Amino acid sequence: MTAPTPQRCLAAADEMLRGSGRLGAAAVTAGWWPRACACLIRLALEGGVDAYWRRVKPTVAACRQGRAKQLMLRGRLGPGVQVARRVAFTWAALSAAAHHHCYELAPTAAELRRLHTDVGALLTQLDRRTEPER
Repeated sequence: MTAPTPQRCLAAADEMLRGSGRLGAAAVTAGWWPRACACLIRLALEGGVDAYWRRVKPTVAACRQGRAKQLMLRGRLGPGVQVARRVAFTWAALSAAAHHHCYELAPTAAELRRLHTDVGALLTQLDRRTEPER
């Protein structure tokens, strides 16, 4: 089995959102798809941040603290404050969507699709950035 890449995580989440493929049909039938989909999208975002740091500054990529990696996106080696803010907001929204609370509804397909689209755009921006913005 190969390691999950951000693109593979997004593809699996897309299958869940469409209710197709190996995971999608089983997830929709069982009813656990919203939170599993949010987890996959969040894994894609975290993987994209890790890949960015592996390219730009491997010592930061070696850090085990995901939050520290996100905070460092705002620094001089990061892709810029706007991208860092979008990463932080999207990650927080996905974290909230992935956790079950008896008093909250699961995220809707429309909310998850928007987050999926946002993460895809962020991954594209992170892939293009190898030098920090001046």
